[in-house]
Amino acid sequence: MQFIKAAVLCFISVLMMSVSKAEEPVLDFYTHKVQPIFDNRCLACHSCFNAPCQLNLQSFEGFQRGANKLNVYNGTRTKSVDPTRMWVDAHSENEWRKKGFFEVNTSKKPEENLFLSFLKIRLAEPNIAIQKQVADSQVCSSSMKDLRAAFKDSSQLGMPYGLPPLDSAEINILESWIQKGAPGPTEETRKLVNKNPVEIQKQIDEWEKFLNDKEPSQQLVSRYIYEHLFLAHLYFPEHSNQFFKLVRSKTACQKGIEEIATRRPNDDPRTKNFYYCLRKFPGTIVEKTHIPYEWSREKLERYKKIFWAKEWKVQSLPGYEPGVAENPFIAFKDIPVRARYQFLLEDAQYQVNTFIKGPVCNGSMAVNSIQEQFYVFFLAPESDNMVLSDEYDQKAQALLMLPGVWGSEVEIPETPVLYKKLVEHRENYRKLRTEWQRKIRPDGYSLQDIWNGDETNPNAVLTVFRHDDNAVVSRGAIGDLSKTVFVLDFPLLERLVYNLVVNFDVFGNVSHQYLTRLYMDMIRMEAEELFLMFLPPEQRLEYRRVWYQGLLTQMKMTYVFPTVGIAEPTAVRFSEEVNTKKQMIEKILFFRLNEKVRGSLDTINWKRLKVPDSLGKQWKVVGFNKELRKISSVRASEKTPFARYFPELSLLKVTTKEGDLRVFSLIHNKEHENISWVLGESLRMAPQEDSLTIREGFWGSYPNMIFDIKEKDLKNFVARVGAIKSEQDYQSLISSFGVRRTQANFWGHYDELNSHYRRTDPVNFGYLDLTRYELK
Repeated sequence: MQFIKAAVLCFISVLMMSVSKAEEPVLDFYTHKVQPIFDNRCLACHSCFNAPCQLNLQSFEGFQRGANKLNVYNGTRTKSVDPTRMWVDAHSENEWRKKGFFEVNTSKKPEENLFLSFLKIRLAEPNIAIQKQVADSQVCSSSMKDLRAAFKDSSQLGMPYGLPPLDSAEINILESWIQKGAPGPTEETRKLVNKNPVEIQKQIDEWEKFLNDKEPSQQLVSRYIYEHLFLAHLYFPEHSNQFFKLVRSKTACQKGIEEIATRRPNDDPRTKNFYYCLRKFPGTIVEKTHIPYEWSREKLERYKKIFWAKEWKVQSLPGYEPGVAENPFIAFKDIPVRARYQFLLEDAQYQVNTFIKGPVCNGSMAVNSIQEQFYVFFLAPESDNMVLSDEYDQKAQALLMLPGVWGSEVEIPETPVLYKKLVEHRENYRKLRTEWQRKIRPDGYSLQDIWNGDETNPNAVLTVFRHDDNAVVSRGAIGDLSKTVFVLDFPLLERLVYNLVVNFDVFGNVSHQYLTRLYMDMIRMEAEELFLMFLPPEQRLEYRRVWYQGLLTQMKMTYVFPTVGIAEPTAVRFSEEVNTKKQMIEKILFFRLNEKVRGSLDTINWKRLKVPDSLGKQWKVVGFNKELRKISSVRASEKTPFARYFPELSLLKVTTKEGDLRVFSLIHNKEHENISWVLGESLRMAPQEDSLTIREGFWGSYPNMIFDIKEKDLKNFVARVGAIKSEQDYQSLISSFGVRRTQANFWGHYDELNSHYRRTDPVNFGYLDLTRYELK
């Protein structure tokens, strides 16, 4: 009897196992084998607009789309071009061919396949060194004949470019796949991938119902939310590894999304009825375009509370005509200003990230108008002129015009005239602002006028780090005392978003891009000026001169940004007459913001910033921080020039005694005499002021160097860094601790970094880009 019972139980167990296996999702060959190779070996270059030849391998659709010889980042383009955004501007091979894309999957025969041939060239010539970075070396061969001709002159063209070749197992997988016709994901896999967990789908339905309510105030709020979150990778806390995009659809969300492809999110959708829908992000996440934003039921209720804190009505829904759509102060004038500002403030890191990290992966036109490292604070809503006075709001709206009003195709001869118009409007706005400041706060700004995060929100202080043509935003005051400081009020924050994100078109012509950059200059100067208004009047001009050195620059400042309201008083009291910038920052960090808002103290980098005695117990410099502090925030004077030899961003891998991995970002802050000009940046550097900021984690998308050490070698590493006095010394450091791009084990280090990033910070994780990695 026992035997029969055991046999029955065994049979049931086997049956259940077979049922379980039958129910397990079985991924197709492409999804299971091919896309992981693309993720781990190809996305380091081939993603977003800076992908060589626009070959984007974040998904099968990108491989199917192929390549294009058009350079998206063309700063001299006299005419705008049609957008070529992945997953947006076309959806079939035929549509992409009409846009000038050519196929890379040219044959089932491996030796005649264009894509596979690039990989085999590198496999055959693994040790050929490259002389140029990716952006300067693109040869977009559209056929095997072109490739063979190019290879005669450029044998370094093999892929991965300037990096170790794929191993034989990876090549065999891709070759086998090509021979089968390079099939994509099956319909079963697509359904499986696009199916949302029940708890997520319920929330998606709730959000879509909220956004698509036809009540006029809701329609206006939904448009406002969409125009600010169209770049977001939305996620829900229950499944924070699944991301969604907010799109406009011609069809109801439940009937299948048909996205409306407009150049900008505030362009006319050209259909009376459209719907806001959440579409699952269709490709692999890469760090350089990843701006996560959490939605939840709690967030939905918070939105309702923010936007309808008091009763208001829509006088008339705005259209999409020029003069309205690109000016948020006019388009959304019926939404209470306090509500709009509160919406921006509560997720300020995201909002700042949209124009710092950008809608275009990278962009020197935007980020060369900012310093390498600076703090950002915000004016409290109850202190903002627009919040305080409807009359002021009405008078300011038209003065806050943005260059986006002229679209993507700005006539080049008209550019100086349009620029003059922007300057005039902005100067009239500055005068209006000063006039009302005298009325509203005759004694000047006080410490209480700085937003304190409502005592709970860590978005109240941010730090921006620039890495050449890309940048990143961190919560908290990271790095030592910054050279310049932003204070943003509602008009500044809103204009930053609309100038650099909503209204900006990377496919626009040179004049459109130029005016966008020049207007960013104006906004930056206003943000710095607002900070200076908290300092004693007699010191404001002195700081301004330090930030804008050079005779030509001072002449430009006189014309573009003359002193307005510089003599207005401040209500802030300073204990010393010198170093008032430092005193003001310390007042904000240690007396205006509490620990929850301010975040942890930066024990690695703060040196000129002094922590008050009351926080002495929190100031503990121990462990790795104590050692790394020796080389952080040290100016590159004649005796300590080491910072000058480091690239924009290095990643330091430290393996602990216990075998765990810790990763630190070494950020080179390259100081400037001024950042007032679009061209000639190298002529305006102040290398003697350069320094390193060091922070644990991944604080940049484009690492230039990887250092790999054991914990026992940290002290030696730090000593070696501090002793660097020449390029030869720096190269010696790399020889001892660096990971050169030609090393056979390079991919092992890259994989370990991505794996560590995914494990320790899954929400912010995205694959790192290698297009800036050091050549030597």
